[in-house]
Amino acid sequence: MRIDPQFAALQSNPALQRKAQAALEAARNGWLDSEAKAIVDDLKLYGSGAGLDACPALGELYRNADAAIALVEALVGPMIEALSCHPHGHVPLRHQRSVGLTILQLAQKGRATLSLLAYDAMEQSPTSACFSGGDRHEIVLAGAADMRLLNLMEVREGRAAIDCERRRLVAGESISTEGFSQTRVVERVHGRMVLLRLARSDEQPCDSLQYALGDGRLIHRASGSRDESRSEMAMALLGRMGRSDAAPLLAELANEGSRHIRWQALRECLALDSLEGFRALSGIAADAEDELASPAGALRAQLLETYPELSHLETAPCPA
Repeated sequence: MRIDPQFAALQSNPALQRKAQAALEAARNGWLDSEAKAIVDDLKLYGSGAGLDACPALGELYRNADAAIALVEALVGPMIEALSCHPHGHVPLRHQRSVGLTILQLAQKGRATLSLLAYDAMEQSPTSACFSGGDRHEIVLAGAADMRLLNLMEVREGRAAIDCERRRLVAGESISTEGFSQTRVVERVHGRMVLLRLARSDEQPCDSLQYALGDGRLIHRASGSRDESRSEMAMALLGRMGRSDAAPLLAELANEGSRHIRWQALRECLALDSLEGFRALSGIAADAEDELASPAGALRAQLLETYPELSHLETAPCPA
């Protein structure tokens, strides 16, 4: 296997790696301690629940594109200079890349994050939109895009009425979506677009709901809690692994947490161990004060109709 001489040098001398990283971290820290200091102080206030009007330095970024551009340039310039001297260093900022979108997290305090987003040229016809709560304020630093601003007007019997406004956003313009009922989707990016985004999650995150734009039907629901999302993934993994020994624990989890995570635990428990799962289901259905009593009772009745053997689980495991 061929190893580039520059990588070979880094492997043979760890001090070079530390020197590269120290240079990049110095560029970031210099920005945080100077140009971004007032911004980060305001970000801490905003992240603890203060209104944007109580954070003048932060709010100015979304009233004045020149101020936002100056803030970003003060970071990007020294960072690029450090990278030119140490091209194999790691930029000490959280970042992610997906198809057509790159996100660089500049700072985070409490529930608030300040991020730089770069969209590649693209054109699409979104068929769904996700409403997830929280507040977002974005200003275009460069480029332009066509967007749909969506407002969740009403939800009835699993279907949503969504109001749609199309808008072209160009450099210098800002946009805000506040609360669960508002979101936006990008339809077309002209060339490339760069946004500075200020986002704040809710103190009590709600579930994320994805609705079809055509008929308003609910497509997907996901927990807004990171802890619950991790638990949900762990439960799904146990189910795919066929870990029937985890069924008693899942039965316990079906009695604690949010409605969503409890129902997921119940489903996985039923799939892994019919006896354990059906007993947990019956217990929930029998408790009239439980918020899951109604759907649990409906599922119990459906299972008994399909598998009459379930009525005899006290004496034998269900062959289903």
